[in-house]
Amino acid sequence: MSVTSFTWIWWLCGTVAVYWLVPARFRDVVLYATAVGFLAAYDAQSAALLLVLLAVTWLLASQRPIDGRRVALTCALIVGLLAFYKIRLVTGRTDWLGATAIPLGLSYYSFRCLHYVIEQYKGSFRPHTLREFAAYLLFLPTIMAGPIHRFETFRRDFSRCRWDSGMFAEGLERILYGYFKITVIAVFLLGEEAAFRIEALELQYPTLALYLTMMQRSLHGFFLFAGYSDIAIGFARLLGIRVMENFNWPFIRKNISEFWASWHISLTSFIREYTYAPIFAVTRNATLAAIVSMILFGLWHEISLKYIVWGAYHGVGIAVWQWFQGAKLALPTVTSRPLRRVVDFCSIVLTFHFVVFGFVLMYEPTLAQAMDVYKRLLIGWL
Repeated sequence: MSVTSFTWIWWLCGTVAVYWLVPARFRDVVLYATAVGFLAAYDAQSAALLLVLLAVTWLLASQRPIDGRRVALTCALIVGLLAFYKIRLVTGRTDWLGATAIPLGLSYYSFRCLHYVIEQYKGSFRPHTLREFAAYLLFLPTIMAGPIHRFETFRRDFSRCRWDSGMFAEGLERILYGYFKITVIAVFLLGEEAAFRIEALELQYPTLALYLTMMQRSLHGFFLFAGYSDIAIGFARLLGIRVMENFNWPFIRKNISEFWASWHISLTSFIREYTYAPIFAVTRNATLAAIVSMILFGLWHEISLKYIVWGAYHGVGIAVWQWFQGAKLALPTVTSRPLRRVVDFCSIVLTFHFVVFGFVLMYEPTLAQAMDVYKRLLIGWL
């Protein structure tokens, strides 16, 4: 379901209205009912799966101390379920489960469950109830497209939730920003106008048209996803909850490390905490940790060869940047302000192109087709 549909807008407005009209002690019930009701109306399988994951995660990980075997079992079940649907989506299988589409929100709430299990094992949470955990997992604003917010922050904000007109206004403003990014920038300017103008260049300047198409697809994807995140963040604020940011001007970053610190922040921080840091702690090998982490990042999107290559591409990019950080100590420091600005501008342009070249692997249907695009871009003009 699209957030631009009237159905979604009615769900948003109805949830906010009922949430603030009922007594405070029943607000968690409103969250349960709206999330489950929305998913059930859209796809009953999605609603059932979310409730099963909620029950399994709570039963296996709610009691402390939690032993390592139960942690491993719970994480394996969650990851296995996510992988099953990802593989099923790629292969296009049809079976007794019906449609091949992945259940709505599974990629996001499965990672929230993993976060809960791991942090519960580490003893990071204060005592809490099933109602608090259910409110966290059954939080409608972040079910469809994230962000992958954290339990303890949500529990604290929900326990202190009070009507705040300033925060409500922030939420409305953020939602408007999100709809502007989606409808005006992504759909109209980049999806229609830019595509039409690029198509007009294709016969006379095919390589230029292909280059501009690469830019157009990358920016279209960014504004679409950033718009979805803005709407989710704004929706949450209408309910008195602050969830973490997901984007922070990623395309004006000066290196690939800064880019990944500002792109899909809720997921990159998750990967950094639960994949990069443990691998680096065990191996003391930053290159290995970066490559494995980014490959897992790619597989989160889709279990396929092209996403493995995309993850490795970025992992190697991060590793090269880490190496350069050490190597540049031997280089002279740029002290001139005008020259520093030139260096910064060139760094932004280089980082931007490194990222959008990587997006070709995402947007092309197969790895072979992506390689053909690279060939045409890099040597097609000769």
